Amino acid sequence: MRTHGYLAFIVGICLTVWTCFMVGDARDAQLRSNFERDSDKVASDTNVRLQTYFDMLLSIKGMFAVNENVTREEFARFVRELNLTQRYPGFQAIQFVRHVPAGELARYERRVRAEIAGDPARFPTVPPYAIHPQVERDDHFIIDYNEPMLRNENAFGLDLAALPPHRMAVEQGRDSGNVTVTERITLVQDKLGQPGFVARAPVYRQGMPLDTVAQRRAAFVGKVAIVFRVTNLMREVIDPALLSQMAFRIHDAGETRSGASDPPGKNNMMYEPAASVPVVPGMVTERRIGVAQRQWVAQFSALQGSRYSPDVRSVAMIGVGGFVISALIAALLLAFGRSSRLAEKLRVTLDEQRAFQDSASVGIALFVDGQIARCNRGMEEMLGYGPGELLDKPIQILSGASGEVFAIQPQQRRWQGELELVRKDGSAIWCLINGKAMDAADLSKGGVWVVQDISARKQTEAALVDAKDGLELSLVELEQQKAHAESAHSDLSAVLATLKQAQNNLITAEKMASLGALVAGIAHELNTPIGNSLLTASALADMVADFEKKYAEGGIKRSLLEAHLADSKLACEIMTNSLRRAADLITSFKQVAVDQTSDQRRPFDLCDVVRDTLATYAAQLRRVNCETRFDAPPSLVMDSYPGSVGQVLSNLINNALLHAFEGRTSGAISITVRQLDAEHISMVFMDDGIGMPPRILHQVFDPFFTTKMGQGGSGLGMNIVYNIVTGMLGGTIEIESAAGKGTRVTISVPTTAPNRDNENMDLTMLIA
Repeated sequence: MRTHGYLAFIVGICLTVWTCFMVGDARDAQLRSNFERDSDKVASDTNVRLQTYFDMLLSIKGMFAVNENVTREEFARFVRELNLTQRYPGFQAIQFVRHVPAGELARYERRVRAEIAGDPARFPTVPPYAIHPQVERDDHFIIDYNEPMLRNENAFGLDLAALPPHRMAVEQGRDSGNVTVTERITLVQDKLGQPGFVARAPVYRQGMPLDTVAQRRAAFVGKVAIVFRVTNLMREVIDPALLSQMAFRIHDAGETRSGASDPPGKNNMMYEPAASVPVVPGMVTERRIGVAQRQWVAQFSALQGSRYSPDVRSVAMIGVGGFVISALIAALLLAFGRSSRLAEKLRVTLDEQRAFQDSASVGIALFVDGQIARCNRGMEEMLGYGPGELLDKPIQILSGASGEVFAIQPQQRRWQGELELVRKDGSAIWCLINGKAMDAADLSKGGVWVVQDISARKQTEAALVDAKDGLELSLVELEQQKAHAESAHSDLSAVLATLKQAQNNLITAEKMASLGALVAGIAHELNTPIGNSLLTASALADMVADFEKKYAEGGIKRSLLEAHLADSKLACEIMTNSLRRAADLITSFKQVAVDQTSDQRRPFDLCDVVRDTLATYAAQLRRVNCETRFDAPPSLVMDSYPGSVGQVLSNLINNALLHAFEGRTSGAISITVRQLDAEHISMVFMDDGIGMPPRILHQVFDPFFTTKMGQGGSGLGMNIVYNIVTGMLGGTIEIESAAGKGTRVTISVPTTAPNRDNENMDLTMLIA
């Protein structure tokens, strides 16, 4: 049997390989068919669309056949009625090229200038109108009507007789009477130099013979023309879904009468892909497209990764499937040889399982439709029956009741409880019953029940009832413990109130300490200007005394008087500047102190509050060699609490001085204020200090958390900042930091603070 399995596997692999080759060939043929069909569709669509435009050209020619003196307004109205820009937007312009003999050129130019001067709104060309380029020929072919004029202004007044490709096409169409198309040209209105071409149909005077070339030349009036940019035309014709599937390259092969056999080159390439894309080898084809008297050759190449690329997944899936099926057949044959051995083992296992069930000390039974379908020897011995006596007996003989007591509830799919069962001799025993459905989805299949004799336990429970009175004594003890717990709860509440009072006292101390630091800084700042003023005043007094002495002696000269006046003026300037500096410091400190102690709501300029706060800390910042930068617009007016804003800035500066620059000889602090929108302002406080690790950053707003306990840190500075910003000011605060990377605090607050029940509420009431 093993040999048959291996042979089946080898045959299956061979069939799989043959199938893969067949599927691969069929797949390649289908891909080639799809590619050829799509190529035919693109070539056909291009030809149909060009023919549609040529039909439109003939309809415009028909208008001149009815009335050869078509005016500009009539021509423009006819083009608008065609609605080509909406129906077929692939063209650049529609024109009428007028034949003007050399003798009538000056009169024609004066007439066009007069039309432009009479209606300047319709003509973007600024007078004087000029025919361009200038060329001396017997016949001139001038673009007279040009719709739309927008983005085609350069073509208005263009003399095609000066441009050989255009002149040849015009003369050929004049002599033949057919629609003619130019070779590849660059449109004068196209600054990008993209490929273009022009299709024209001749217009002749009414009632004149047109049988010979000479007659057609004599009756020739001009040409109606449609101007195309090839890129725009092909974008309209080609289905966008195919642009990602195949590459298109079109070149002008020349006139049909000369064989149209020109090879592709730079001068006749009409359309080509923007970039070189890998193509599928061998998936290339060509189609010829007739364009009036010329022929275009379109080359199509299938792109890699497109719908034309061979997909090996189907072949691979067939190979994998064939391998799996071959392996399964071989495995089935091998498994068939083992089935007899497994059947014998299964019989032995069932016998062993039956022996295990019969040797169990508990009863196990299968109840189906109110009857005992199967049970073990333990069940029979527990109830006093012989082997096989309980089979197919009704369940009622076990309980002595008429109802179904061994019933599994549909909601629970199992049952557990205690029942009093009847033995064969009529005696009763208490049993613990556990039942479970054979199939939870179909209760009609019955259930398996495990029965355990608990008569001895029942007797023990009866004895325990007598011990109930003893348990009641324990309940009295529990009541006493409850009273003790309530007393402890009252004590803890008193301790909590004491802690809250201590917290409020610490917050107040923090504010006073901050204000005290401001006083010390201001005192240090005032020392210099006041000292300078005192020194200058003393020097001035000495100079005045010396001057009085010399004046009393009568020996004052003009030069001495001028020197004394100059020194007095300099001393006054020094004292004025010093006292002005002292006055500014006192004003800033007074405003900051008043705001922080009263915390009254009022309109204020946020930039002034920031500058005043920085001024009060100038001495402390210089002491630690800390550079400060403040970037803000000239004015940002808020209706809020300036004291709270100053307290936030003070706490941030104190926090930076205490923690950020530890172990460093210098540092930098920057404050940037911006108007987010009409109702919100953003303030960013940054330092380049030592930063904070994630553990500290996670706890930075917690009350009483500080890394400088006993060294000047109270643990309430950043907690106060958080509560002021989110509570009093009604804003948000975010902090970013990393070890060695400095700290960035971003605060966003409304320009108008939320209304409070008490405008003078103390800052400590914001502490949670």
